[in-house]
Amino acid sequence: MRPRTVVKVCGLTRREDAAFALACGADWLGFIVHGKSPRLVEPEAVARIMTAVGGGVPVAVMVGVTPEQALDLARRSGAHRIQLHRVDPASWPADFPLPVAFSMGVTPEGTLVGEEPGSQHLLLLDTSHAGLAGGTGRTWPWQVAREVAARREIMMAGGLSGDNVTEAITTLQPFGVDDSSALESSPGIKDPVRVRRFVEAARTASTL
Repeated sequence: MRPRTVVKVCGLTRREDAAFALACGADWLGFIVHGKSPRLVEPEAVARIMTAVGGGVPVAVMVGVTPEQALDLARRSGAHRIQLHRVDPASWPADFPLPVAFSMGVTPEGTLVGEEPGSQHLLLLDTSHAGLAGGTGRTWPWQVAREVAARREIMMAGGLSGDNVTEAITTLQPFGVDDSSALESSPGIKDPVRVRRFVEAARTASTL
């Protein structure tokens, strides 16, 4: 049996959605605290949400930040981990005090875009889009990442849902899966049915 797959529900903006994701069995809760997004949340609001729900691992998602900005945002939000988009891994300090996931894009044709971070960091593979840092709702050809997934832990994102997350996990056996826009009824508002289906399907796939 493979290790338990970490399930992350991202793009959260409301306490009730965070609480429901946890009740369904999600492990990590993602909040966008820096960047242009309809899902942007003030760090202090994240801290209040996490205090209210009383569980899960809060992940502060940021776009184009410096290490100093990232640490300030993480501390204000009470995040246990950070996720970085459009940040050069080579520029990141080795002594940064929180676990970091660096995003790399994958084009629809299967080309990885960007620099791969060192093995001490988690690698998030998401659909590449010239105008968006994430949340495209589109998948990428998972098989192109077999070599990467075989030698390091990866987080899969990009168009995952209850309909395809089982196939995604079976294909790459990732450390974790991450979903945001495909679980929404509108930007930043989660659909309970979609959230439950995604989390339950990911949980079932982890035991196959």
